[in-house]
Amino acid sequence: MRKKKNVFIIKMTVVCLTVKSSFPLSQPTQLHRSLKNQTAFSERNTMSEERPNAHMIFFPTELYMGLIKKMAAYEIGKSAAILDCLNESLFREGFINAETYEKFRSQYRKKLVDVVKEKEKATVKEQRDIEKLQKLFVMVSEQWDTLQPKARQYHVKKAIELKDLIPEAKEILRKAGILNE
Repeated sequence: MRKKKNVFIIKMTVVCLTVKSSFPLSQPTQLHRSLKNQTAFSERNTMSEERPNAHMIFFPTELYMGLIKKMAAYEIGKSAAILDCLNESLFREGFINAETYEKFRSQYRKKLVDVVKEKEKATVKEQRDIEKLQKLFVMVSEQWDTLQPKARQYHVKKAIELKDLIPEAKEILRKAGILNE
């Protein structure tokens, strides 16, 4: 009986779970070949270069099942559950202080639904800010000839920062003679 490996990619950690399968694998998959060669696709090398604190972890089935139970009990995601377990263990063994423990405990115990709602609110706020800046750039473009040189300079700086995000910013740059499209 061969073992089949399933990979679960998490925000900061790649988790591999070993599961006994009752059917033989006739052809090794890309995952099996890469695990045999000690690499998890090409992402592993870039992940370790970009994120030196990211590590691949192999969970025994019993621990993974416990992790799933924790995820369900606290309604948190995989990354949060793993990091919460680590936080709890380090505190219990005295490697981190109570302040650090409480900080991360509150962060990792946030319900997944609440985390998603926070991200949605941030996206809505960003969209409102973009709409405000679009209106501002339209007004500045219409009043360009009447603006003081200092005001023009301010709006040109802002337009340079946001030219890729807000199309109206390019019009300011054209009027300032910076952009020739």
